[in-house]
Amino acid sequence: MQKTRPLIVISSRTGNTMILGHAIADALPGALLVKPSELPEDLSPFNPVLLGYWRDLEEAPVDMRAIASRFEGKTIGCFATMGSDVNDPDSQAWMKRTAEGLAAAGKNNTLAQTFICRGRIDPAQFEKMTKMMGGVVSPERAEKRRESETHPDRLDLAKGAEIFRSVFGVNF
Repeated sequence: MQKTRPLIVISSRTGNTMILGHAIADALPGALLVKPSELPEDLSPFNPVLLGYWRDLEEAPVDMRAIASRFEGKTIGCFATMGSDVNDPDSQAWMKRTAEGLAAAGKNNTLAQTFICRGRIDPAQFEKMTKMMGGVVSPERAEKRRESETHPDRLDLAKGAEIFRSVFGVNF
């Protein structure tokens, strides 16, 4: 039987997801960490596959959706960062929906684990959304942005690393 190693594919706009991905990779010895544009042609040596991405409105980012169909017979883990409360039911539903969609885009994949944490909001995205909302930043939006500025923090990184280490650390 061929020995496999973890593959971690990361789409990161602000660097938040990349930071989290490095912490997870450190917890999984031998893991290969790549961007979607660097995905190896031969995926047979890799299992599990962890997909890390940021919240792009209601979807996973385009580059992550574009490669998801390439995975077949893999155990999938998904992790994400977003600039809002990750315990909010909408955030939890988004994570579940996008993770299930990415795993199902390929053939015979199993979604084994997800993790979501807060991350800094991209300034350009914040300005774009502000314009779409009439150019006014409500006190609630300003507070959400302020709360996101310090994430992902050490606790976020440790929690993400431990979750995936506990699920995949001894299973490959």
